[in-house]
Amino acid sequence: MSKPGETRAIALLAGLMAYWGFTDGLNAAAAPFLAREFGLDDVGISRMFGWISIGALGTYVLARWADRAGRRRVLLWTILLMGPLCIFTAVAPGLGGFIGVQIFTQAFKGLLVILVPVMVTESLSLETRARGHGWVGLAGTLGGGLGLILVAGSETLPGTWRWVWGAAAAGTLAVPFLRRVLPESQHFERASEAGQTATAMARHLLGQRYRRRTIAVLIVSGLFPMVIAATQTWLIYFPVQHLGLEPAIATAVVILGGGLALAGFPLGGHLSERWGRRPTFLITSVLFFGAAWAFYHVPRDFPVHPALGLIPGIAAMSLCSSAGVVPLRAAVSELFPTALRATISGGAAIATALGAITAYFASSALSAWLGGLPAAASLLALGMPTAGIIFFLALPETRGQAIEAEDAALSQETSER
Repeated sequence: MSKPGETRAIALLAGLMAYWGFTDGLNAAAAPFLAREFGLDDVGISRMFGWISIGALGTYVLARWADRAGRRRVLLWTILLMGPLCIFTAVAPGLGGFIGVQIFTQAFKGLLVILVPVMVTESLSLETRARGHGWVGLAGTLGGGLGLILVAGSETLPGTWRWVWGAAAAGTLAVPFLRRVLPESQHFERASEAGQTATAMARHLLGQRYRRRTIAVLIVSGLFPMVIAATQTWLIYFPVQHLGLEPAIATAVVILGGGLALAGFPLGGHLSERWGRRPTFLITSVLFFGAAWAFYHVPRDFPVHPALGLIPGIAAMSLCSSAGVVPLRAAVSELFPTALRATISGGAAIATALGAITAYFASSALSAWLGGLPAAASLLALGMPTAGIIFFLALPETRGQAIEAEDAALSQETSER
């Protein structure tokens, strides 16, 4: 059972993650409309998403700032600046302007999605930490679902997807409220008082204690989003462009099948506490590959209706990806000390960006070579079980581990230097 303070912390962080999910899913939901407005085919739309992903490279610098200035201050600035970026996206005059604004937007979205899990780890007790990651992840999915519905409903409006990006700017209005109620992480305050935030350097991540886990985290953090980008970006685009479904029907398929993602986050939290982070991630990653392959091999002449063939695949993908992201986020934030927790998450954001960039440009190239996005997505999905094996073999188990142990280890390492 969560303590009253922990319940409040989960609610605040869940709200922030819901906003991230809302903004993060808009481009994927609007992919058919973006392709139509900008005149893009499979190759072109993949390349566009690839260029946008470059913006996540800026997340590392911002994350390093959060390890020096504090989580609260950086989160407030992130929400504040997202408003103007959403407005600029909504009024972008052409493809070049849209990509340019979205590169900056991607940097701040990436910062939001790495700082919220850091705050979850630093705000919750050992017994509730993984479940907290699960509930916060659930909020992100609900936010993404709201964006999906609004984009589908904007089809008949002049400007279609632009209205939804304009609505996303309203998140900035929450800044005064957050200034009053969002506390700073006590772990960060203690690390700052002890001088760790001033003396800890990014190079410590490659020291003897952290080198192996740093490298493994960066590889897994690149492979996981590569597969997600290569498979889940096209959940609406594939049924509309390749199977001939109406956008409203494709949206309904995603909502019905993706509804299981809501159960995936609490399930991932439960299994991470019961089985451990490593086996939970390995099992869900293997199952995800099978689900992705099934989804992208539904034929246009599927008996009765193609939508009936799509729903099981997307349901299994959604369940496995949402359950798998819980142990990944938990382990990344638990394996490193407070003074480097946002920094390693920023490094993971770079790996995420490189993974997404790889996914989109590889999807573009493989689509031309293999004859379309379905074959490209199926091939790139192999990266998920690969990530699961690396996670299981190269990272230590963090279930039941107090994060203060890593702070003590860093203090000893810096004193020895």
